[in-house]
Amino acid sequence: MSLDESKIRVNTFLQQSFDAIATKNKEASNAFASILDEAIIIKQSSSPNSQTSETLASSQDEAVEAFKEALRTKGALQFYQDYNFEKIEKMIEEKKAELMDKLGLGEDAQPPLVGEERTNALASLDEMLDAYRKQLQEKMQAEDELKQQTSTLTTFLKDLA
Repeated sequence: MSLDESKIRVNTFLQQSFDAIATKNKEASNAFASILDEAIIIKQSSSPNSQTSETLASSQDEAVEAFKEALRTKGALQFYQDYNFEKIEKMIEEKKAELMDKLGLGEDAQPPLVGEERTNALASLDEMLDAYRKQLQEKMQAEDELKQQTSTLTTFLKDLA
C-alpha cells in the first residue's frame, strides 16, 4: 500500500467519524428541541384558545426560561440523565399497555383473568418490564459509551494531524 492510499484511507475514516459525530450532535440537539417543543405545546394547550401573539410569545419565553433553569440547576449531566429516565419510563408505559393486552390483563379482556391466573400474569408482566427496563438502560449506556469513544478517537486523530 502506497503512502497516497494510506492518506486516502485515513481521510475516508476521518470523514466517516466526523459524519457520525455530526449526526449524533444533531440527534442530541433535536432531543433538546423536542423537549422544548413539548413544553411549549403543553403550555399552549393548558391556556385559553383566545391567546394573543403576545401571550403566546410570553408562554414560549416562559418555557424556554424553564428549560434553561432546569439545565442550569441540574447541570448538563443530571438533565441528560433525567431526560433518559423520562424517555425510558415513557417507553415502559407503552410496553406495559401492550403486554397487558397480550397477557389478557386489559379491562376489555374476554374472559377476564381472575385468581391465580391473574396473579401469575401480573408476576410475568413485572418480570418482563424489569427485563425491558434493563435492556433500555444498557442500550442507552452503550450509546453513551460509543459517543464517548467516538469523541475520544476524533480528538486523538485531530491531535495527530
